[in-house]
Amino acid sequence: MAGSQKQKFLTLLKILYEQTDENHPLSAPQLIELLAEKGIPCERKAIYRDVESLISFGFDIMQSTSPPGYFWGRRLFEMPELRLMADSIKSSEFITEKKTCEMIQRLKHLTSVHLAEELDMINGIVGRPKNRNEGIFYTIDSLHNAICHKRKVHFSYYRHVIIGGKIIPRKSHEFTVSPYALIWNDGKYYLVANYGKYNNFSHYRLDRMRQVEILHESIRPLSQFSSYADCLNEYDYIKGIFEMYAGNYEDYVYLRCSTGSIEHVVDRFGQDIVCDVYDHDFFTVRIKATVNEGLVSWILAQRGGVSVMYPPELAEQIKFTLQGMLAQYE
Repeated sequence: MAGSQKQKFLTLLKILYEQTDENHPLSAPQLIELLAEKGIPCERKAIYRDVESLISFGFDIMQSTSPPGYFWGRRLFEMPELRLMADSIKSSEFITEKKTCEMIQRLKHLTSVHLAEELDMINGIVGRPKNRNEGIFYTIDSLHNAICHKRKVHFSYYRHVIIGGKIIPRKSHEFTVSPYALIWNDGKYYLVANYGKYNNFSHYRLDRMRQVEILHESIRPLSQFSSYADCLNEYDYIKGIFEMYAGNYEDYVYLRCSTGSIEHVVDRFGQDIVCDVYDHDFFTVRIKATVNEGLVSWILAQRGGVSVMYPPELAEQIKFTLQGMLAQYE
């Protein structure tokens, strides 16, 4: 008898969690019917008593008057939060299509079956570029452990090649590096590390990494080759990096910007930058950034709205890039 009562109690809890929400309450007769479908007889008074027991135990079971019934109230994640997570997962290129579907299905278990249907209405993954490396989650786990325990890692790195008219991944190099952080940028996941041969940071795409091995050797101290003492300030670092390109040197960069480009500048550098206003049409900003191909690409993408005042080497690099692009059409 005790076993039957426990089964009824847990089944009732499961029904309320999975099948009810604020817009889809279930009345006592409906709950009795659903329990009967599972071979569990129950009386109306018992339903009221069991629901009160669930509430007193701490479950957020709410009562609705129109329509009358009971529903599960506050959940671990609200629906806007689930939509945000689902859309982020579907938009992330480093997550495979298979893993994307699995993760969305798990998110759907965090709400009612009715609200879960809305997660399927978010823009799908069809047509979006998706990584095919199914082992990437093991790579992420290994790298997190290595960073946490400050150990070097060894891995194989793959790049795409064309063979027989088809694009396939092929191992290009093997690296042993000191890992410091994992950074999610523009739908891709990167490892920020140091390759001991050089005194700078290098970036590696996680979806191109295979056979990650955590070594016993400790990482190289950041103070040996960077301005960081104990740990990498990811926010500070990412502000100076463009499109995850590594650079040869870091410098102060002075930019002359049109007022029409202000949103792009704020999106890139934040609202705390110091700027000088020339007039209603232009302003200047000073940033500290790694001078690399990514910075050149970002400036060119502003279509003349941003120009380089300093350093002259960067301005010359942009001129050289533009001349090369123009030559392709002459």
